[in-house]
Amino acid sequence: MTSSPAPEPRAERFVRELAQLKIPDPAAARAALWLRLGGLLMVVGLVLGAVAFPLAHGTDNSLAQGDALAIGLGGITAAVVGAALFLRYSLTGFLRFWLARQSYDLELLGERLTAASPATALPEGDPRNGVPRTDPAPR
Repeated sequence: MTSSPAPEPRAERFVRELAQLKIPDPAAARAALWLRLGGLLMVVGLVLGAVAFPLAHGTDNSLAQGDALAIGLGGITAAVVGAALFLRYSLTGFLRFWLARQSYDLELLGERLTAASPATALPEGDPRNGVPRTDPAPR
């Protein structure tokens, strides 16, 4: 009589299957680059805004003030674009993790439900989905 090996925990099996795929993510380096660029643009925008304020207030020349205002508006634009890039690529990483976690939890729930009541499970594709039929049976 042969004994079957103990069932492998679901999380360990998931990690093992991911490692077997050995698929490099080609967009990982690009996403990190955009994330860094977004952070850099936010910092540059803040610096440009901080530099433009004393330039605009330190002179009575309207042409120099106009140049300083243009630098300040460029800084604001850079900060907004940088924040958008940073937020987009930060959330991408988080939402990928969240989606993988949801997939894992739903599969685990499906395994629990099928293990709990195998005798009462309906055949796959049954339109009733476990709801008792209320209309009279067809003749």
